[in-house]
Amino acid sequence: MLFIISWFTHLPTRVPFLGAIRFDLILIALITIFVLGGSKDKYEGDRGLDRVLALLFLYILITVPFVAWPGSVIKAGIPDFIKALVFYFFTVSLVDTEKKLKVFLLIFIVVQTFRVLEPLYMNAAYGYWGGSTHLGGGATMERLAGSPYDIINPNGLAYVITSVIPFLHYLSLRRSIGLKAVYIAGLPLLVYALVLTASRSGFLALGVIVAGIFVKSRHKVVLAVILVLAGSLAIANMDDEHMERYLSITESDVRGSETASTRIEGVKDNFRISMERPILGHGLGTSLEAMANIAGKGLKAHNLYAEILIEIGIAGLLLFLFYAWTLFSRLRSLSRDMKRRVDRDDFFVGLTSALQVWFLMNILFSFASYGLSSYEWYLFGGLIVVTKRLATENGKGLAEAC
Repeated sequence: MLFIISWFTHLPTRVPFLGAIRFDLILIALITIFVLGGSKDKYEGDRGLDRVLALLFLYILITVPFVAWPGSVIKAGIPDFIKALVFYFFTVSLVDTEKKLKVFLLIFIVVQTFRVLEPLYMNAAYGYWGGSTHLGGGATMERLAGSPYDIINPNGLAYVITSVIPFLHYLSLRRSIGLKAVYIAGLPLLVYALVLTASRSGFLALGVIVAGIFVKSRHKVVLAVILVLAGSLAIANMDDEHMERYLSITESDVRGSETASTRIEGVKDNFRISMERPILGHGLGTSLEAMANIAGKGLKAHNLYAEILIEIGIAGLLLFLFYAWTLFSRLRSLSRDMKRRVDRDDFFVGLTSALQVWFLMNILFSFASYGLSSYEWYLFGGLIVVTKRLATENGKGLAEAC
C-alpha cells in the first residue's frame, strides 16, 4: 500500500512540509524495511535482470570518487536513481498475486490519467498552458505542460499520455462495457491534450502506438476506417500553429523547423561533451551541469544514450544497453508464451500486448528525451517479471518462467 501511495503525483510538491522532510526518500526507506521484513522466499525476481541492475548500481557507487562532480552525484544523482530503480525491485517484491497486479495497474492508469486531465482542465477553465516554444521570427507558441504541482515540461506530459494509452487500450477495451465506455470517452481527451503539448516526439510516439495496435489487431479493416476518420477530423480542427509544428518534423520551409534542427545539433553537442570524459563520465545526474559548464547551455541531454555517456561513460552505457536487451529478450519470451493461450481475451494476453507497444514507444522516446533516472525502464522490467511469473502460475499452457 505504501508503494501505491508513493505514486501520487508529486505529493511533496502539493504539501511543502513533505518536501522539506524528503518524504519520497523516507517512503522508500519504509517500503524497503517492509520488504526486507517479510518472508525471505517472497522475492522472486529475474536473475539476469537482478544482476545487471545490481552491477549498474555498484558501478555508479564505485566510480563516484573519479567523476567530475562527485558532490552532485551524492546529493542528487544517486537519490534520484534509487527512486527510479526501486520501481523494479518493489514491483517484483510486492505484486505477487493477479489481484494485486490488477490493482497496481489500475492505480498506475488512474494517476497517470489524472496527471493529464488536471492541466487539461486548468487550460479549459483558466487558460493555463505551463510551457511555450519559439516558432521563429520572434513568434512563440503556447504549449500544455504538467500542472504547477507536477513539474513536467510539454514533452514530459506527452510521454505520460503516450504511456497510458497502450494500457488503457488493451486493459479496458476487452473488459466490461463500463470500462470500454471510460476508454472511448477518455481517449479523445488524451489525444487532445497531446495535441496541445505540441510535442513532436509525442506525435511520433502516438504514431508508433497506433502502428503497434494496428499490426496486432484482429479487425484491421474496421480499425483502418476509424483511424482515417479520426485523423481527418483531427487535421480539420487543428489550427495553423499546431499544423506547422507537426509539419516541421519533415518540412524545412515551415515555422518551427529551426528548432527541430537545433535539437539535432544539441544531440551532437551532447556526444561531444561525453567525449571529454568517455570512460567513467561526469557523474550520475550531471548532464545539465556538464552542458552548462562545458557547452554554456543550460539544458539536459535530450537523448537517453547521450545522457548515459555524459553521466556514467561508455562502461555505464554498455551496462544499460545490456539491461535493455535483456528486457527485450524477456518480452519476446513472454510474447511467445501468450501466443499459446487458448483465451485471446485473457488479462495476461492484453497486458503483454500493452507492454510490447509501450516498449516500442519507449525506444522511440529514448532518442528524444533523458531517462536514466526515470521510473519507466525499471517499472517495465518489474512488470515483465511479475507478468511472466503470475501468468505461469495461472496456467493455460504456458512454458516455465524465464
